[in-house]
Amino acid sequence: MGTAIFMVLMVCGYWYTSRDLSTRFKIKRSFGWDVYFLVALYGCIFVLQGVFATAIIWLLLLAISAIFNAIPQLADGLYHQWQIEFMNWSFLGIQAPVVIMLAFAVIFCLYRSSWSGSARLDSTGRKKLYKELSRSNGVEGLLFQCMEEGELVMITLVSRHIYIGMVHAAAYDNLTTANVVLIPMLSGYRDSQSQNLNIEHNYSRWYAEHGITLVSQPTSALAFRKVIMLSQIESLSLFDAASASALPFGRTAEIGSEKQ
Repeated sequence: MGTAIFMVLMVCGYWYTSRDLSTRFKIKRSFGWDVYFLVALYGCIFVLQGVFATAIIWLLLLAISAIFNAIPQLADGLYHQWQIEFMNWSFLGIQAPVVIMLAFAVIFCLYRSSWSGSARLDSTGRKKLYKELSRSNGVEGLLFQCMEEGELVMITLVSRHIYIGMVHAAAYDNLTTANVVLIPMLSGYRDSQSQNLNIEHNYSRWYAEHGITLVSQPTSALAFRKVIMLSQIESLSLFDAASASALPFGRTAEIGSEKQ
């Protein structure tokens, strides 16, 4: 019996954490034993819900038995104790209340992970969820702000190379493939001694001269997008184009027709 309860607990926890959107993001951000405890936590919640549902059935049988015993015409000369029979009934060698409790746990798990409103978020709901989850992480919060408000971000790589542009997308689900998709406006490098920002490629000027926008055809700005691994990022910050002239830029070179 204990093995059956444990198996249903872990299976329900795993099923829910691997399919519910908000929980899947949380578990992707967990490590080591935290993952197992998170799975067990949700499994315990569903099992407890099954216990409460079974208890409600027992209370209903108790109330019905009391009503029948209180009314002689209904009792038919017998003393009914259906709640006791319910507790003593067995199914395949397992007490029926345990089987019903586990069945309720599975049903609640399937409902919460597949059929409930929270399991089928629309675009607005997803956006709200991303915003809430990104608050706990500075990098994700800043990237989400850039995507939501269309602000430019300046990304400094560990190689001292710098990209300034618009954040098109970001993926954090897998630590080994976590990345940022950037539509570059400027790129260059930070001088190792003076720390001046030397601009090598002016993508924004190239876009303007060739009529390239996010929706232009046959070539759009997405053709120049850069996929940057988060593991290669040293720092990032918002970039204010209006005050860019105040930065200690070095030389500037335009890009040619080759996509950098």
